[in-house]
Amino acid sequence: MKIITYSDLHMEFGSMIKPPDDSFADLMILAGDLITFRNYKPLDRFLERWKKPVIYIAGNHEYYTSTNMYTEAAYFQDWLSDNHPNVHFLQDRSISFDGVHFFGGTMWTDFQGGSEMAMFQAQTQMNDFRLIKMEDGVSLTPQYTTKLHSQFVEKLLEWFKQPLSGKRIVVTHHAPVIKPMTKYIGSLLSPAFNSTDMIEIITQYQPDLWIYGHTHECDDHYFEKTRIISNQSGYPSTSQRYECGKYFDPAGKPLNIG
Repeated sequence: MKIITYSDLHMEFGSMIKPPDDSFADLMILAGDLITFRNYKPLDRFLERWKKPVIYIAGNHEYYTSTNMYTEAAYFQDWLSDNHPNVHFLQDRSISFDGVHFFGGTMWTDFQGGSEMAMFQAQTQMNDFRLIKMEDGVSLTPQYTTKLHSQFVEKLLEWFKQPLSGKRIVVTHHAPVIKPMTKYIGSLLSPAFNSTDMIEIITQYQPDLWIYGHTHECDDHYFEKTRIISNQSGYPSTSQRYECGKYFDPAGKPLNIG
């Protein structure tokens, strides 16, 4: 199986990136921050040449300007069913293709074990906690994202304990390892982009591949036996073609799995 992967294309800001046509690979993985759930048109254009399976994970930006993050996600899934039935939206659930097993979800962050100072910094400085609404129009809070993170971990562990044969791939928006964003090294905002307790889980279960986004820095390294990758373009840039520069692969960083 040949897969390609993208995240953080931020097409809500006018990015015109398009993937290769679907003769290029067998499966596309989208690890979040492609659009907002208020405007599907950029995704419609992005997928016009791709009819093979797609795994879609919501990032934080998908929920921006929503009045209820759960309702918006449900509307999005209905739209996919009607317009792109080949796209599979994963939020804390799994799917398998040709003997390769995938588990996906936004994952959010635990703020490095629930650090009160990190959560305070995020609450006051990050758009997530102004632009994302939960039920009844209440703004998202760092404390609630730690709850969402715990729910993700619970479902992930259930999946790892299933007796599945074949490759296992985890797809998240938030980063599974501590790899601070260059511009946030030493900052209390760094925990908003990583999920520290994933290291122990990776060590114990050793999935074959973990794909993520969110940091606006591309990545390809191994932690023990797990390959950890990210192919992010970042915001459209006036000084260079992509915010992430030469490290972003417009062809989707093709990988052969199997």
